[in-house]
Amino acid sequence: MKTRIIIAATVTVLIMILLPIGLIVYDIKDQGLFILISLLSLVYLSIYVFGGLAKLVIYFIYGLITMIALLLLPVGYQLPMVMIGTLLFVLNPLAGFEVYMENNMRDEDVLPIRISLKGTYWPFYAYRKDMKNHFHLPQARKLYTQKWYLHLRQITTVLLFALGIFLLISQVRHITNTLDDFSYDNFFVFYIITIIFMLTFFSFKKGFTSTFRLMVVALFPVFIYLVLISAFDGVLKLSLSLTILMTGFFVTAFEIMKFYQRVTYDSYHYYDLDQNMEVFANALFEPYVYNETFTNVGMYRIRVKPEVFQKRFHSLLVYANYFRFFITAYAFKEDTVDLYCDFHFRQEKRAEIFKTYLEAMFRMPVILELKYDPDKLAYEETFFHRPPYIVARAQHLAQLLKELEIESKIILSLVVYFERRADLQHFALEHPTTPLDDISGEDSYAVRVDVSSANIDYMIESKVQDVLLSMMTHRGRFVRISVYY
Repeated sequence: MKTRIIIAATVTVLIMILLPIGLIVYDIKDQGLFILISLLSLVYLSIYVFGGLAKLVIYFIYGLITMIALLLLPVGYQLPMVMIGTLLFVLNPLAGFEVYMENNMRDEDVLPIRISLKGTYWPFYAYRKDMKNHFHLPQARKLYTQKWYLHLRQITTVLLFALGIFLLISQVRHITNTLDDFSYDNFFVFYIITIIFMLTFFSFKKGFTSTFRLMVVALFPVFIYLVLISAFDGVLKLSLSLTILMTGFFVTAFEIMKFYQRVTYDSYHYYDLDQNMEVFANALFEPYVYNETFTNVGMYRIRVKPEVFQKRFHSLLVYANYFRFFITAYAFKEDTVDLYCDFHFRQEKRAEIFKTYLEAMFRMPVILELKYDPDKLAYEETFFHRPPYIVARAQHLAQLLKELEIESKIILSLVVYFERRADLQHFALEHPTTPLDDISGEDSYAVRVDVSSANIDYMIESKVQDVLLSMMTHRGRFVRISVYY
């Protein structure tokens, strides 16, 4: 992955350096040809970065065939070749050869690029990505449960991709045929092509709503361009352009604001009898419990009724999303709410500011307990390793299978470990285990326990409680639970 990024960055910088030099040195005809070659280089560079080497080779073959045919054919016969070239890219007749290359090349060269977020805030950015995916889950769920929606998404994506390819080939053909009468206006079409490919990606990944939002924002430069090339007089052109520009800024600002407001909270909901509290633990936070940077743990105690807190909770999620900290759980105790948050190690002041924000929102004093907890012991003791939490997680994951209309039996898979082999051996007599050597240590023995169950809440609870009771009896410790089908 790093090799691809380095090559792409080097070539892009080289093009950016040579572009102004070429515009100064070459005449108008050669300028057009130089810009065209630069743009095509960036297109294939994007294919290489995001698609891999195998896809670059295949698309280069299609592009080369199409370009040679267009150069050899008379102008009047070129449009059918543009359509054929579009079909080559869309239908991908060399898909078998592409698979062969992928199987014989390094994964680094052929897999789609995976951008890993660096820096000390990486857990939050990864969490935000999961939160956005969960926000779009209703649309994603329809891909599995409603065939008409799946087919509509597929058709829309293919049509947008085909339209982008068709316009790209057509515009390259047009610029090549009109180099003697070259105009920079020809290259505005490449903006349209770029937007179409972005719409294709959003249609494939996000759904129609996100695609429509992107299209609305992207249309403003098109409107401004159309006004500038229109036959209106200069004053009207300027006023219309400024009006559209300001409207575009407002719409873009509104969409950015809505981006932070598109938050969701997927919870493990249960009642903890031992602690006498109704818990809503953040299910999306669980993969990021153990990280090295969000080590300031805060608990805010607010004397407010649960229904009042629930009405304001979305605003709290938006606030946390904007200022990059986790709301990990909240719990109701009569007329008191305990709100749990994890802050970055540099965010001690933010924890205090959030306390002030809560006091202003609920118009009452708020108690804050803030401590440094890099090992997340408080979260383990309060939520993560408590039996009601573990049962709630299993039932929650099983419910997701129901929502996807998967009615088969499920497998409850628990990872536990023991410090003594004798304890493990006694436990294994009650529940068959699979050793996990990768995560076992010299003084610990990790195993996986798989239990079959019907996808019914009370049966899931019974099976999980049985394993946990046996584990505690033999001095084992819980690590994680997953659900499969």
